[in-house]
Amino acid sequence: MKTNYKTIQALLEKYLEGQTSLEEERFLQRYFRDEAGPLDPNLEWARDVFLYTYGEQQLKVSLEAPRTNASSGSSWMRIAASLALLIVTSFGVYRLQEDYQERKMQEAYVETKKAFELISKQLQHAQKQVVYLDYIDQTAQKILK
Repeated sequence: MKTNYKTIQALLEKYLEGQTSLEEERFLQRYFRDEAGPLDPNLEWARDVFLYTYGEQQLKVSLEAPRTNASSGSSWMRIAASLALLIVTSFGVYRLQEDYQERKMQEAYVETKKAFELISKQLQHAQKQVVYLDYIDQTAQKILK
């Protein structure tokens, strides 16, 4: 395919401005795909771009396998697998919540125990002070009699 360099250059400028038609883009793609000889160094970038887009189109076409009607057995298997996955996931989430609540209850128990120990220490300290007050009260009662 022999095409004038100026024609290709004009189409590339039009392509870069986003004004080419699909037919012109296909023409450029075919030109760069089929051009076997060395290109002008100014056109090497365009060859890479158009060969890349051509490769992507071929990949997209090969990935789009024709859909066949799935047998009812395989669709039931998919549904069953989805339900099993849903049940297992739900059980896992429930178990995580249960573990979290148990851990929170353990932390609350430890904090409550610390608070009661602090209250116990303060009461024991206060009880010692009351013993002194009781001793002073008894002494005052003896003196006043």
